[in-house]
Amino acid sequence: MPANPNEYDIESAFTRYDTLDWKRSYNYENGDILYIYVSGNIRKVRYKVEVVEGLVRTKDVTYNKTFWMDEQKFEQSKVWDWTRVRLVDEVDTSELSLTHLREMGLKGNIQGSMKLKGILRDYIMSFFEKDLTDGYYPDEVPETLEEGKRKSVMVNVYERNPFARKQCIDYYGVQCQVCNLDFKKTYGEVGKDFIHVHHIKPLHEIKQGYIVDPIKDLIPVCPNCHSMLHRKENGVYLSIEQLRERILKSRL
Repeated sequence: MPANPNEYDIESAFTRYDTLDWKRSYNYENGDILYIYVSGNIRKVRYKVEVVEGLVRTKDVTYNKTFWMDEQKFEQSKVWDWTRVRLVDEVDTSELSLTHLREMGLKGNIQGSMKLKGILRDYIMSFFEKDLTDGYYPDEVPETLEEGKRKSVMVNVYERNPFARKQCIDYYGVQCQVCNLDFKKTYGEVGKDFIHVHHIKPLHEIKQGYIVDPIKDLIPVCPNCHSMLHRKENGVYLSIEQLRERILKSRL
């Protein structure tokens, strides 16, 4: 599926949102996996997305002008049919450039949606091995359970952006930034790439969508430190620095 960066800034959009409404140019169905080719000066396959709503009802479409580069195209988009997609993975490699895709069997240019098959399909799929949404955990969890009883807990769910999570981990690595735990070093291969990502300013305090800075707003932490960062002492959450200092003192 093509995306023209001269018309729509898809990279910035995915930095802010993990789901986007996209022009329905094919009979997409829920669960379909799509690969987005970014044209213009980029000319690479960059994103793997999953269709979460094949046909979005007109009343549910939000016409957000923020990331549109072409105002005329934005106005035209108001009469389109839409599909809602969820970001699954993102890569940036020259191996998925138009030149390499042609070497693997692509015919012509990518000007519309096309069904992948054979060697070309397998080649593209081989670069997308991760699920950026894997390993998500809630900011808050119930602290008590009642044995023998079923208890329903109502919680607010706030958007988490998998692209921002990936950029955070790419910058800091997968080592806990509080206690220095590295899961792979401690547990072996089963711990490879495992880490939580903590919102330094809790999402439930923000209570609205905002543009995440993956370096300033997010930080990788282990589950234990993550839990402690979400406990209050005298009505106040511990900061990263305070928790780190306590761990250092405990090791003396």
